[in-house]
Amino acid sequence: MKRALLVIAAVTSLVIAQAPQPQAEQPPPGFRPALVPPKPVSDEYLLLGDETRGSGEAQFVIDPTDPKTIVATGMGTWQIMPGCEAPDVNCKDFHNFPYSTLPVSAITHDGGRTWTHFILPILSGKFTRCPDPFAGATKDGILIMGCEPRETDPVKIDPFGEAAVVVSYDHGKTWSKRVDGINSYNKPPYPQFDKSLKPRFGGNSPWDRPWVYFDDSTGTIYLMNSGGQTDIDTGTPGKYRTQSYFTASHDKAHSFGTIYALDSPEWPQLTRASFAAGQGTIAEMYVASGVPNSEGATCPCLVFGISRNEGKVWDRHVLKNITVPASAAGRGGGGPDGGGIPGNLIADPTTSGRFSAMRYIATPSPHYDVTTTNDNGKTWSEFVSTGTVPNAIRFIKPAWKYSRQGGVLGIVWKAVYPGDESFEAWSSISKDGGHTFSAPLKISHGRSLPRQYYRDAHNDDNDGIDLTSSDLYAVWGDTRAGFQGSWFGKVSLSSYQFGSTQ
Repeated sequence: MKRALLVIAAVTSLVIAQAPQPQAEQPPPGFRPALVPPKPVSDEYLLLGDETRGSGEAQFVIDPTDPKTIVATGMGTWQIMPGCEAPDVNCKDFHNFPYSTLPVSAITHDGGRTWTHFILPILSGKFTRCPDPFAGATKDGILIMGCEPRETDPVKIDPFGEAAVVVSYDHGKTWSKRVDGINSYNKPPYPQFDKSLKPRFGGNSPWDRPWVYFDDSTGTIYLMNSGGQTDIDTGTPGKYRTQSYFTASHDKAHSFGTIYALDSPEWPQLTRASFAAGQGTIAEMYVASGVPNSEGATCPCLVFGISRNEGKVWDRHVLKNITVPASAAGRGGGGPDGGGIPGNLIADPTTSGRFSAMRYIATPSPHYDVTTTNDNGKTWSEFVSTGTVPNAIRFIKPAWKYSRQGGVLGIVWKAVYPGDESFEAWSSISKDGGHTFSAPLKISHGRSLPRQYYRDAHNDDNDGIDLTSSDLYAVWGDTRAGFQGSWFGKVSLSSYQFGSTQ
C-alpha cells in the first residue's frame, strides 16, 4: 500500500511539473527601473511634539560617560488655544493659560533607537508654564535640564518667574526637585542679586533665555540669562537698558549662589551678552554703549572680557578690528543669527585659552564667519567661513559647540530657500580649532516650510547640537509632519569632507 502511494505521488508531481506555468508579467517596452536612492548620510526623525502640543526651541545633551544616553527637552506649546476657533486658532495669548507650555522631554539609553517620553518634573505650586528649555551635563555624567518656570495670570502677560533646573545624578533614571536660579523674587529661598545691582523685575527680565555652562577643570556649573534689563545708570527711572546675569553652583547643581551682572557701570551693555566657561575662566562678549577713555574707542563697540575668579574681577578690552554699526542694539552678536557682529561665544573644554566667536554674513552668499583666540582673547585669528549652501538666500538658527572628546568644533544651521521660504538643516565641522571647516553637509532629508501661525502658537528661536568622539547630533524645529515639531539628527564625523571637496 505504501509503495502504491509513493507511485501516485511521483506521477502527480510529474504531471504538475509538465503542466504550463503562469508567466511572470513583463515590463512594458522602454521601461526603466527606478534608481535605488542612495543611503542618506544622516539619520533623522521627529522626536518631540505632536498635533496637539508642538515643540520648539528644543535642546538636548549626551551623557559624556555613556554616549548611548541622550536626554532632550522642548518648549511644548498648545497648537490651539482654548476658545479659539479655526482659522484664528491662536486668538488668545498662551501666556495666560496654565500648562499651555510644558517641557516635553524624551530620553534614550540605546543611542536613539528607542525613546521614553515624559514631561520634565520642574513645575509645581504657582509655577504652571515653562518655556525656553536648555540642557547640559558635567564631564562625569550629571545631567541638567531646565527652562523658565513661570506663573500664569488670566490677564497679565508674563508675570513673575525664574530660570531653574532639575538634575539627574543617575544618568536620567530619576530627577531632583526644582533647583532655583535667576529669578523675579530676589529673596530666600531663591538666589539673590548682588546688592550693587538694580535689575528690572518685569516681563521676562531678569531671567529671559537661560543657558547652562560647565568648567570641567573646576567642576563649577554656571547658569546665565542674557535677557535682563536695568535702569541703574540710564538717568531716567523706568528707562531700561540690557543687562545679562549669571550665577554659579559649586555643589553639583544642588544650589546656585549670588547673582552677578556680566557688565559694569564703566562697560555698560547695549546688546545681550554671550558667555563661555572653561579651563578655570569665564568669558563674555557684547556690544557696549560706552567704555573707559583709556580704551580710545568710539562706541557702540564690541567688548571681550575674561575673568579668572568667577566674575569678581574682569579683564576687558575693545575688539578694535570690529566695526559696530551705530544702530546696533537688542540681541546683537549674541542673537540667533549673529546680527553681523561677532558673538555666540564658545569655549574649547580641551584647550586652555581657546574661545571662538561667529558672525553672520548675508552677501554675496550667506555664511558664518568664525574667529578664534588661543590666548584668552589677546589675539584673534582671521575670520574663516564655514561654507555656503547652493541656492540658499539666508542662514538662520545656528548652534555650535566644541566636543569634550578631541575638541572637534561642530556647527548646525538652517539654510532658507527662495520662494516658499522652505529650509533644510545643514552642518559643518572643524578639527583644528576653527581654522578650517569641512564642506557643508545636509542633515535633514527634506525641506520644511517655515513656522506656520495656524496651529503654531510658539516660537523656535534656537536649535541644539552635541558631539561624541564619533558623531555629530542635532535637534531643530521642523514642520514636515504637518505641525511644528523638534527633529533629531545624527551624522558620523567621518562623513565630513575637507580640502578640495569644499
